[in-house]
Amino acid sequence: MSRVKIRPFGPGDASYVSYLHMKLYWERYQFKPVFEYYVMKGLMEFLRDPEGGQLWIAEADGAAVGAIAIVRARDDTAQLRWFLVDPPCQGTGIGRELLKTALVFCRERGYKHVFLWTVGLLETARRLYKTSGFTLAEEKTNDEWTDGVITEERWELVLSSE
Repeated sequence: MSRVKIRPFGPGDASYVSYLHMKLYWERYQFKPVFEYYVMKGLMEFLRDPEGGQLWIAEADGAAVGAIAIVRARDDTAQLRWFLVDPPCQGTGIGRELLKTALVFCRERGYKHVFLWTVGLLETARRLYKTSGFTLAEEKTNDEWTDGVITEERWELVLSSE
């Protein structure tokens, strides 16, 4: 794989992020279309008011291969969202670079806390969050996105205690 470029989002990128989420979560975990609605609803809200946040796209060989976003939750708190890497590119360090980009942005913007929601199925992502300093803060069950019950997890990171 050639050098990876991480860039701010542009026209059509939010649609790509939604597509990649549904493709990945359907193929690996059989998530239902209601999950796509959840992803798209958040993306549309972000596009309407991106103040305090950013969406980045990772590109390799000129093709989009991953994404991550920061959304302002409160004045001092950001939410990390829509973080994923296309399966053929997983394990190459792209995810780590995307996460680093997002956390640098948070620090530059003066956020004191960052949180994210994920699902317990995503073991590799969970390890990355843990090694990046996030701690598991909450768990809840979800029976809407799949035919079974999955566990949603809220992870938190304190950037500054001031």
